[in-house]
Amino acid sequence: MTIEIIPVGGYSEIGRNCTAVKIDDEIVILDMGLHMEKYIEHTHTADRDDIVDMSTKTLMNVGAVPDIRTLTKEERKNVIAICIGHAHLDHIGAVPFLAKKFDCPVYATPFSIEVVKSTIRDDRINIKNELIKKEENSIFRISDNIEIEFINVTHSTPETVMIAIHTKEGVVLYGNDYKIDKTPTYGAKTNIKRLKELKPKAYIVDCLYSDNPDWTPSELVAKQKLKEILLDQDNKGKSIFVTTFSSHIARLKSIKEIGEKMGRKVVFLGRSLSKYLMASENAGLAKFNDSMVVKYGAKVRRYLSSIPNPEKHLFILTGHQGEPKATLSRIVYENHFNFKPEDIVIFSCQIIPVPINFENRKVLEDALKRKHVTVHTDVHVSGHASAEDQREIFRIINPENIIPVHGDLPKMQAMKEIAIQEGYKEEQVHFLKNEQRLRF
Repeated sequence: MTIEIIPVGGYSEIGRNCTAVKIDDEIVILDMGLHMEKYIEHTHTADRDDIVDMSTKTLMNVGAVPDIRTLTKEERKNVIAICIGHAHLDHIGAVPFLAKKFDCPVYATPFSIEVVKSTIRDDRINIKNELIKKEENSIFRISDNIEIEFINVTHSTPETVMIAIHTKEGVVLYGNDYKIDKTPTYGAKTNIKRLKELKPKAYIVDCLYSDNPDWTPSELVAKQKLKEILLDQDNKGKSIFVTTFSSHIARLKSIKEIGEKMGRKVVFLGRSLSKYLMASENAGLAKFNDSMVVKYGAKVRRYLSSIPNPEKHLFILTGHQGEPKATLSRIVYENHFNFKPEDIVIFSCQIIPVPINFENRKVLEDALKRKHVTVHTDVHVSGHASAEDQREIFRIINPENIIPVHGDLPKMQAMKEIAIQEGYKEEQVHFLKNEQRLRF
């Protein structure tokens, strides 16, 4: 029996995460993510009346989705499962476009499956694959030779799992993404006990923040930062807008709770938020159905122009990266809301580290400051492991081989240095590019 790692996307780059693992002739695909920068560029540059070509071939050609042509025609026939680690779009967003190219089920935790269902429903996409929910810390067989295990880890979206592929030749562990949060505000702690038992042959691991020489703080820290701004200061008479990741259910839950403590009506604005809130409800997780949700842009504009007392509301909305067509940007640039001096906009996020995001955010923040709005940035903690988290996870898991993913060369190099400090040899840390295969 041979095990072959086939990088399809997300290697030596940030985004469009997708790995194929070939065990003899059977293949398991781990994640199918979007490259968000290229996807937005492709879908948003056209004029409003233009029809955007969303065919699989075009999306692969522009680099918006993983290029499954990396797999031969015969290999594509031998894919027996698609397994998704969590519900972020750079890991799950290409499922509606690519899964139909394979005759196999899609396995994910209930929240991630609900996100896929919401996406295909909203975008009117048909996929033939069976969508199968598997709970955290479950083990299930997909063939005579392969078992899959979902091991819960903390991250910035619910029901995130590391995926263990159990074979007769050993375990391949896929840890893309995670952090070690010892005081999460929602959900269980990382299943350290189970991770210690695996001893994987290969560990494919997120290296996005390996160059951050510290621990990643707990989500509890972000909640406290929000409390300090919203509860500990006099915000009477000020309209407040908070933007964060739509998939960050723990953060959204915290913001909602704080808004209610302030005595404000909590209103969610934007299509993406609507999708993830509905997925949370349908998966039986955090409940948001007692809050108002305004989904589409035209309705957002009408709503904001009609409410008599916006200072009695707390608005939670999309657009934290400064995306020109996101809800916050359109409110600011198209004057959908009459901001007063000292109104507050909170960016409860970090900038995803690609150049276009830094540029978009600067333009948006400058526009808000010209309106004399008080802007709070980086009211956030990451969901990704930093250097010390990586060091701890290597000691916990003790893999034979380490394969950095979800990062460029400097981030991979930072992870390699951590591994060497922990006693690994250079030949045990494998730098791969998309399409560059590794066989054990």
